[in-house]
Amino acid sequence: MIFGKYITMYEQLFTLSFAIMLIVVYFSGIIRGYTGFGSALLTVPALAILFGPVQAVAIEILIEIPVSIGLLPTAYKNFEKKTVVPILIAFLIFVPLGTFLLILIDPNIVKVIISLFVLFSVYLLSKQSKIKSLASVKANYVIGALSGLTQGLTGMAGPLFATAILAKGDNSLITRANIVMLSAAIIGLSVISFLTFGLISNQTIIYAVLASPAILLGAWTGTILFNKYSNKNFKTIMLMVLILAALVTLFDSQYFY
Repeated sequence: MIFGKYITMYEQLFTLSFAIMLIVVYFSGIIRGYTGFGSALLTVPALAILFGPVQAVAIEILIEIPVSIGLLPTAYKNFEKKTVVPILIAFLIFVPLGTFLLILIDPNIVKVIISLFVLFSVYLLSKQSKIKSLASVKANYVIGALSGLTQGLTGMAGPLFATAILAKGDNSLITRANIVMLSAAIIGLSVISFLTFGLISNQTIIYAVLASPAILLGAWTGTILFNKYSNKNFKTIMLMVLILAALVTLFDSQYFY
């Protein structure tokens, strides 16, 4: 009986869907390792088709934990406190507020607004090295507030704060470090929220544990690519990822189904 139970569990887990998940997670890890964010761009839409939206997001935030732990030591040495700390403080206040507003505001409206903002910012950044209005400490609090609200409402804060960080015009090492620190904070807050609302099941944990080696391998690959090519191509690749993020978020909205 016990042996049969394990066979059934094996058949349920190791399916074609599981194989597809590992492939998607690996390539999402490359994006995460290189840019410091963006793994959800691939994992959430793909896993939502395979397992449903709630479990997709739950798997995504869980597999991000070991990646964040792996990327944090280097990021901690290079991040800029005057940029990251104000945004983190705003996260603590506005992520819960965004979650509360989820019952009052249609998140699809927020997705459209944020996507259009990111696309417009990418256009500006393609024409100039930085956007000066986003380089002040006050602007960091605003960025944190808007990103926190967006995370609470849609779970997609990465493109917004990554665009703002890139717009400051810092070198690639500092830019990536700042994004890694903020991404880790968002993951931590998301895990707490999901646990609080009971959205993480035993099956979700099993899938996340099994998928973790794939995203870690991808993140390792992305880090190697960053160390080798970041000086020449970092901004271009970041802009491409942000465009992808904006388009995925835009078409994820029900207004474009």
